[in-house]
Amino acid sequence: MSVQAFYDGLAPLYHLVYENWDAAVGQQGRRLASIIGEHWGADARSVLDAAVGIGTQAIGLLGLGFRVIGADLSPGAVARATREGARRRLMVPCLVADFRALPVRGESVDVVLVCDNALPHLETEGEIQTALAECLRCARPGGGCLISMRDYGPPPPAGTVDAQPWGERVWAGRRYRVRQVWTWHGRHYELAIEIVPRDSSDAPTILRSRYLAIPVAEVSELMRAVGFERVCRLDDRFFQPVLVGTRPTA
Repeated sequence: MSVQAFYDGLAPLYHLVYENWDAAVGQQGRRLASIIGEHWGADARSVLDAAVGIGTQAIGLLGLGFRVIGADLSPGAVARATREGARRRLMVPCLVADFRALPVRGESVDVVLVCDNALPHLETEGEIQTALAECLRCARPGGGCLISMRDYGPPPPAGTVDAQPWGERVWAGRRYRVRQVWTWHGRHYELAIEIVPRDSSDAPTILRSRYLAIPVAEVSELMRAVGFERVCRLDDRFFQPVLVGTRPTA
């Protein structure tokens, strides 16, 4: 399953990843706004969400007065982000695009976001470096990039299977059981998200994608390699570790 197909299939159900998606939208927006203000100042208000998904981070920031453009590889995710914004009377202008080649003018935004472990979908360190170079290109001098990702340790032996239940979710009066299953293949692993209706005979939804278990420290070095300065890791500020880096002013 391609990354695009994975997120196209997940888009209608992505909210079930969260125990309370609406609450997560507000909480993530506030936490990201705090980090942006600390690292790039109160005037940093324009944001490119380069992995917008269904709008979890973008909508939260829009609700706080930020100007946000979204981009995502998945047309299904982009369509839902647009609908979710409209439902809240917020405009979420979105592009269907790969974050390795963003159709955005250089030096046009204060901050580029790549959140929710989007970078490790790329197969190699070289592809991640290409994406980070695009983030640098789009950020204005003195602006920067904010990444959130899983905190990967050494991979377990190939063939290891790790099931992680997310528990029961209730949405629109229906109950679902949700879990993720990781199957390891060296530094890569296959992620399966299983969404099983509990109160109907509907077939379960099972979606699969592939990730590179790249450590946060390696992504930090790749950020420095493409030209970001003041790269640092922030813990306990978001639901995942955060990396920030700033584009030089000269």
